[in-house]
Amino acid sequence: MFRRIALCLIFAASSPAATIRLYLKDGTYHNIREYQKQQDRVRYYSTERGDWEEIPLELVDLARTVREAHEREEASKKNAAEIDAEEKAERTQRREIDRIPVESGVFFVRDDKVEVLPAAETKVINNKRRSILKAVTPIPLVSGKSTVEVDGTTAKYKVSTDRPEFYIRLAAEERFHIVRLTPAKASRIVQT
Repeated sequence: MFRRIALCLIFAASSPAATIRLYLKDGTYHNIREYQKQQDRVRYYSTERGDWEEIPLELVDLARTVREAHEREEASKKNAAEIDAEEKAERTQRREIDRIPVESGVFFVRDDKVEVLPAAETKVINNKRRSILKAVTPIPLVSGKSTVEVDGTTAKYKVSTDRPEFYIRLAAEERFHIVRLTPAKASRIVQT
C-alpha cells in the first residue's frame, strides 16, 4: 500500500504542469503556472519556488507574456488538430483493412460492400496441325503453338463503375497481372 502511494506521489511530482513565461522588461522571465494582474502589481505562482509571489507591474512585459501564451496555445491547438487528423486517417485505414477478408483472392468494392470475384478457369489449347507438322518434319523448323483461353465470350461478373476499386490479397509473394482478353469464337484468349 505504501509503495503504491509513494509511486503515485513520485509520478505526480514528475508530471510537468503547464507553465507560462512571465516576461520582464529587462528580457528575463519567470516560469509560472498562473498570474493575476492587480492595480500596481502582478501576483504569480512560481513553479520554481512553488509559492505565490508579487512583482511591480512596471517591471513586467505583459504584452509579450500574453502574446507568447496565445502563440503557444495556437501551436498546441494546431498540433492537436494534426494528431487528430493522423489518428482519423489511421482509423479509416484500419477499418478498410479489416473489411477485406483474410483469405487470398481478388475483391471488388461495390456500394461499401466487399464482393469476392470468382477466379476464371483457364485451359491450354494446343494447335493440332502445328503439332502434326512438327512431328512429321525431321528438321525442327516448325515450333508448337498453344493458347491459354477462358470459356465464354463474356465474363460472368460485370463491373459497371467508371473507377472500380479492387483489393488483391495474395497467399504468398507472387506476381499477378491484369490482362485484356481477346475475343475468339466461343472463348476469350488470355495469352498465345
